[in-house]
Amino acid sequence: MRYLLLPMLLLSAAPALAQTAAVLPPGPLNNARYSPADTLRAVRHLFQQRGKGGDGYLDGGSALVGQGIAGLLQPRDTTLADRRIEARQNVLFGGLMAGYGLFHTQRFGPGRYAQVAAAYAQGEPLPAYVRRRLKPKYFRYRSF
Repeated sequence: MRYLLLPMLLLSAAPALAQTAAVLPPGPLNNARYSPADTLRAVRHLFQQRGKGGDGYLDGGSALVGQGIAGLLQPRDTTLADRRIEARQNVLFGGLMAGYGLFHTQRFGPGRYAQVAAAYAQGEPLPAYVRRRLKPKYFRYRSF
């Protein structure tokens, strides 16, 4: 009897849960209304904060790839077997770092900021990846 009562109770509560889930929770960005100038300033702040890391990943990854390739170009020798494995790992991880840095630079670079700002000035909504990352602290007035 218990095994039949529990699923029926859960199924009867499902419509009530579905109706209350559609309401947006009160949050700082849901309640606040910002002017377009405030939003552009916040987007610029977001792009400045996010754009800092891409160059570091790109530079570090390039250095690791260069070091790994230099290690792989050494002549084969039995004493250098461990260094060749290390060199392969440097190429692999350096390539991953450089790829992430390139992606990050493309996504939050100055060219992409200009595109997003121009589209927003023409009345288009902000892209989803920008809206998701906007925080209330980016809307506080700061001189850049």
